[in-house]
Amino acid sequence: MNICSTIEKSSINALALGGFDGLHLGHRALIERLGENGALLAIEHDRVCLTPGCVRERFCPVPVVILPLEQIMELTPAQFVAALKSELVNLRRLVVGYDFRFGKDRVGGCEELKQIFDGETIVVPEIAFGGSAVHAARIRSLLLDGNVSGAARLLARPHMIEGAVVRGQGLGGRRLYPTINISTEKFLAPQDGVYATYTEINQKCFPSVSFIGRRLSADGAFSIETHIMKESVDLGEFDRVAIFFIDRLRGNRRFDDLDALKEQIAKDIETSKTTLSFKESECALG
Repeated sequence: MNICSTIEKSSINALALGGFDGLHLGHRALIERLGENGALLAIEHDRVCLTPGCVRERFCPVPVVILPLEQIMELTPAQFVAALKSELVNLRRLVVGYDFRFGKDRVGGCEELKQIFDGETIVVPEIAFGGSAVHAARIRSLLLDGNVSGAARLLARPHMIEGAVVRGQGLGGRRLYPTINISTEKFLAPQDGVYATYTEINQKCFPSVSFIGRRLSADGAFSIETHIMKESVDLGEFDRVAIFFIDRLRGNRRFDDLDALKEQIAKDIETSKTTLSFKESECALG
């Protein structure tokens, strides 16, 4: 169990339980029921995520506790609740979604939790948007279709990925447009293509155009790279960046030569500027 904040475990008396991948509209409904001295317990799988690890806390108004699934997957429902109470000695309230399952083989549900836990258990009903339940799986599906604006409506914010800066070909700076290349680690990236984005560097936000996919007109390698559209801006020293996706501009395709690619990138930049001019509020990204 890893507490992302600097708070003491003894200060937590209410806990929301779940995967909490994405911190979407459904998750917010659980957080609202915590009351004072509440925290979020995210049970994390070993796979790509919308908001891996303590990144969740960036979009959450309460402290976040990360619990790897492998640490609890063999516990019975009663053992799981006992483990929570052992770690958080002042725990008095649990908040879960209507479909929460726990314990080995997911045998426990909301009714079992109410019977086992000797404090208050609050079950939050399904949260729907656009006629369908809000789930992380629905958001992942939208992102993998390139529908980042649809995903943003369920997240109540733009989808973000972040990662370490990696060395690219250097081709952009020499022949095309300069870009920052990143490795996304455990973040789920949207469908391959070109996007209107904001890029955060050193806690400052810059309008940008970003690419995900194989460089079909160059070396064929997969890359995630972003071009900052403000000229003569001093970015300072940095080794990590975050990219926030506002809209998909086009898919990835091969060009006959680098001149043709550069011409298309110029068009992408202008389209991104137009798109982002209507989205200035999106720069308040959390």
